[in-house]
Formats: sequence, C-alpha cells, structure tokens
Amino acid sequence: WLQKKTSSCTCYEGLKCYFHFLSLLRIKAEDSMDVGVIMLFYGLYYGVMGRDFAEICSDYMASTIGYYNKGGMPSRSLTNDICAVCGQRILVNVEEEGFIEDTYQLSCGHIFHEFCIRGWCIVGKKQTCPYCNEKVDLKRMMNNPWEKTHVLYGQLLDWLRYLVAWQPIIIGIVHGINFSLGLE
Repeated sequence: WLQKKTSSCTCYEGLKCYFHFLSLLRIKAEDSMDVGVIMLFYGLYYGVMGRDFAEICSDYMASTIGYYNKGGMPSRSLTNDICAVCGQRILVNVEEEGFIEDTYQLSCGHIFHEFCIRGWCIVGKKQTCPYCNEKVDLKRMMNNPWEKTHVLYGQLLDWLRYLVAWQPIIIGIVHGINFSLGLE
C-alpha cells in the first residue's frame, strides 16, 4: 500500500513539474515553440563551436608534448611505454585489464591510454594515429552501443557545419544555373 502511494505521488509530482515547466520559466504557451527552436539552434551552434575549440586545443596540447606534429614528422621519438597523446608512461599491458585505466593498441601497433585515444578520436575529431597518422578504425574501438552516441553526435555536428558552410554556395550555383537557363 505504501509503495503504491509513494510511487503515485512521485509520478504525479513529475507530471506536475513537466506540465508546468513553461510557467516556471514564465513563457507563454503560444511562445513555447519559438523558445524551443531558439534553444535547439543555440545548442547546435555552441556544440559546433565547442567541438572546433576542442580540436584546436587537442592539436596544441599534443604538439607541445612533441610526439605529434600537424605537418608530419614528430619532433621526438616514441618508446613503447609512453602515450603519444598525454606523454605519460603506460603502466598496463594491452592484454591486461587496468585498475584505473586500460590501454588500447591501434592497428599500426602504437599503444595509448584508452581515454587519451578516445579523446583524440572523438573530441579532437582526429581519425588518425597521433604518432604516425595512420587511419584509426573507430568501429573496432567502440564495443558497446552507448559508446557510439558521441561519434554520432560528432557526425551530426560535422554535417551541420558543412551544411552551414556550403549551403550558400550551392544555392548560389543553383540560382546561377536557373538564371542562365531562363528558369525563373
């Protein structure tokens, strides 16, 4: 009896907060769609900007360590027990499961901390090895479906960036073709 009473009260309170969300923000019901669309566009805009800023920061951090160079050859040589992204020693072998962090070996043979290479590939938008610039297979790195959402969100932001950058050019070309053919 008590469990039914508390669960129904919790459900009622949740529904009450959900339906009164607009009144809590003092937004009129007729303006709610406008506010939702504006919030969506601000979220996507700051998502794209944050991702671009993270790419710049990851380039800078990795290049100051010296194992990564945008132009090609790194300025330092990498030993087998050093992560090229963070510059710290790798304490766990690839076959072993680590207590704090695991290690991951790319197809090129270089070994990294798992969180370092995930950050390099997902946040920094790099699809290559930080040391030798060989292509990284992200599908092999992601074992669980919940790990793939970051990749899908990154692809959505990349698609949005290309849409914003190329859409005016494509529309201009289409208008030019229509004007030259007399199809106004």
